[in-house]
Amino acid sequence: MPQRLSASVSLCVLALSAACGGGGSAPTSPSTTTTTTTTTTTAVASSWTTEGVRITGANAGLSATDVFADSSTIRLNDGRWRMYIYAGTAYKSAISSDGLTFTMESGFRLPEGSGQSRAIRLDDGRIRIYFSASTGVNSAVSSDDGTTFTIESGTRISASGAGMSQLTGPGIIRLRDGRYRAYFSDLPIPGQGVLPHMVKSAISSDLVNWSVESGVRVGPGSTLSGSAEHPCAILNSDGSTTIFYFRNTDLILYSSTSADGLTFSAETSTGISQANDPDIVTLTDGTVRLYYNWINSAGGFVSSARRSTANAFLR
Repeated sequence: MPQRLSASVSLCVLALSAACGGGGSAPTSPSTTTTTTTTTTTAVASSWTTEGVRITGANAGLSATDVFADSSTIRLNDGRWRMYIYAGTAYKSAISSDGLTFTMESGFRLPEGSGQSRAIRLDDGRIRIYFSASTGVNSAVSSDDGTTFTIESGTRISASGAGMSQLTGPGIIRLRDGRYRAYFSDLPIPGQGVLPHMVKSAISSDLVNWSVESGVRVGPGSTLSGSAEHPCAILNSDGSTTIFYFRNTDLILYSSTSADGLTFSAETSTGISQANDPDIVTLTDGTVRLYYNWINSAGGFVSSARRSTANAFLR
């Protein structure tokens, strides 16, 4: 199971790497095509309640062998939610009024070769997507609330600067001093089997120019030495940082909180299994929703979980 997930997601980047650094814009405005259904609730550890499947590759018209993974979800200006998903050969999107039932949109948001996206809202209202490319992490920006993206030149976070061959998409938080910190891991490679992965970080004052920070946040070489991959991150009201990451040895999603965002010394299992590519969004009532991805013999799908009690997480 984990080998298929890692291989499928990595293949999005590796097999199409020739297109990773290209410029240009994604196709034109989307229209709705298909919808999703399942909503169930199951209590799990650490105050999380699983909510069931949000959308599947079949909803996108894909076969069981097509890649459907690496989702990232963001609230739009009109209050709806847009989910970006690597579907088949490039990034597509789905739309939702409640964050639960999603309808696929036509067209592609990003071109081939762009994997593991993370969408964030900029201060000027635009949306920037960071994604994994052959050189590290690249980016694209949208001025129409996340429908059409233009690839930005250059590499945002260098894989070679991080001492890695390729990087996952980052989880990004805004620090209290106005700077930004990105958390990322090395990218699982098809055919390598279950190998340990590590989370590192980079710092930026403008979300464009990033400097890799020394040390390992989670994984071999850190206090928490277990494998950790494809993290997302949130800033807490007390200034601490919580990151979520997948462990390929037990297929569980973990979290860890650090006072300074650099030293993580304790971790907690969320109790959610088969949950890679985590992404956190904050809801209007102050609770948070966690989206996560998996691939099995039926194809890829995105599920969600929600905190059962209000918390202090800030997006």
